[in-house]
Order: sequence, then C-alpha cells, then structure tokens
Amino acid sequence: MKVFIGSVIIILIICFGIWLMLSPSFKKVGDTAHRLKEKLGEDENGKNKKENK
Repeated sequence: MKVFIGSVIIILIICFGIWLMLSPSFKKVGDTAHRLKEKLGEDENGKNKKENK
C-alpha cells in the first residue's frame, strides 16, 4: 500500500512538472493566435472601409 501511494505521488509530481513546462508554450501560442485574430479583424474592417468609400 505504501508503494502504491508513493507511486501515485511521484506520478502526480511528474505530471505537475510537465504541466508547468508546457503552460508557457500554450500562453505563447494563445497570444500569437490572439494577435493574428486582431490583425485579420483589422484587415477585414479596412477592406470594408475601402469598399464603402
């Protein structure tokens, strides 16, 4: 039973470490996607403004 509990704790620590390593990557990807979405939105608005003139 002690071995099982120890194994579960070790697995949780490893998973937590992997999550900490990956979370900045997801933040960077999310920031890039957000900037790209804003840029595309500005392009669409700019095209619409030119067509309306």
